[in-house]
Amino acid sequence: MILSINLIIPIKSNYMRNAIFACCLAALLAGCSENVKETPSGLKYKVIKSGDGVRARVGEILVFDYALTDSKDSVWTSTIDNGFPSAYMVNDSSAIPQENGIIQMLRQLSKGDSVVVDISISEFFKKLSRRPIPENLDSTLMMRYQFRVNEIMNNEKFMTYEQELMNNFLINQLKRDTRKIDAYLNERGIKADTLPSGLRYVITSPGTGETAKSGQTVKVNYTGYLLNGPYFDSSIQSVAEEKNLYDPGRTYGPYEVTIDQSSVIQGWHDALKTMNKGAKGTFYIPSTLAYGPQQRSAVIKPNSILVFELEMVDIAN
Repeated sequence: MILSINLIIPIKSNYMRNAIFACCLAALLAGCSENVKETPSGLKYKVIKSGDGVRARVGEILVFDYALTDSKDSVWTSTIDNGFPSAYMVNDSSAIPQENGIIQMLRQLSKGDSVVVDISISEFFKKLSRRPIPENLDSTLMMRYQFRVNEIMNNEKFMTYEQELMNNFLINQLKRDTRKIDAYLNERGIKADTLPSGLRYVITSPGTGETAKSGQTVKVNYTGYLLNGPYFDSSIQSVAEEKNLYDPGRTYGPYEVTIDQSSVIQGWHDALKTMNKGAKGTFYIPSTLAYGPQQRSAVIKPNSILVFELEMVDIAN
């Protein structure tokens, strides 16, 4: 779905590159004179390109792209990277005193506006992020937010827009993931079965009895890693120790899941319904059946394809 306004101020230790967005804004900066404006909280921003001049009314939604970069040309986050614009619904004016400068600025923008906010990293954390600056960051950095307002729409139109955006994204992302998974399997001579959802899998050791069904509670051992990437989790202590994932504060052992009910990724629900008691298998899960465009951790970045080695330890009667 479209990113929440809360994600306008993300903090990431792993930077991403986004030359397209940055270059477009740089070109606009080079070709336009500065038009500096200020929000009620004192945040200054430069209007690089003016739109139609019609601001969003209370209850309307701004749909926009943004990028956060620093003075070392690193991109901290960008809606272009994850394939989704962000959105903000305008509240009534009573909320203004409690809003940070970015939200106040969005109130003042219209469709077609492009603006930038330059701020020191200390002020960024103090006024926008509202948290202490991490000790490992360079305190001399300057930060730049770049915004471009794409649309202003009412809630009904927005719901349709969001659904169409998600549907198109899922279709295209699944195609991309499928090509990567199939190339990975072909290179290694792995013959996998395929589910209608797009999940590829290999049962490496068959079990006994009937396969698990929707609504049943099962116990599963698992080890997860990225396609062509590092391991990120395991329920098996010896594996966690071997892969430098061991957490002494964690209890290791089979993980309990109620199929199609527990809060695990959809790829797990699909995978578990192919297994019977004692079965082991390797499951290649497209990002569309995992965490999608959201960053789950430092290892699991947006649109990551996950691989899980699963063992069906038990199926409740």
